[in-house]
Formats: sequence, structure tokens, C-alpha cells
Amino acid sequence: CVMVKKLKETLVTVQQLDKNMSNLRSWLSRIEAELSRPITYSVCHHQEIQRRLAEQQDRGDVETLVQVPR
Repeated sequence: CVMVKKLKETLVTVQQLDKNMSNLRSWLSRIEAELSRPITYSVCHHQEIQRRLAEQQDRGDVETLVQVPR
């Protein structure tokens, strides 16, 4: 039945959304914890700043956490 198939597809999509939201909540929690700690540098080096920026970029975009399968 077409209706049953659609309901199953909807259920899978909702489950994926729930998983993605859980991942997003975890990510936000980690980011909030990081932001609550002050960043201190004993010496400010360009390489250190670039390394920290690269670490943040390696963690991925929020957008990838909330993609819905089509």
C-alpha cells in the first residue's frame, strides 16, 4: 500500500532527524563548554592561531549535522 510506504519513509526521516538533533545538541554542548573557557596565549603566534582555526574547521559545519536524507 502506498500509504504504508509513505508512513514508513516518514518514520525513517523522523528517526534520522532525531539522531541529527541529538548530534547537534552534543555539538552545541561541547562548543558552549569551550566558549565558557577563556582562551589565553602566553605568546601570540600566527601559527598557533592558524592551527586553532584549522581545528575548528576540521570539526565540520553545523549544516552537515542537520542534513535530511531525500
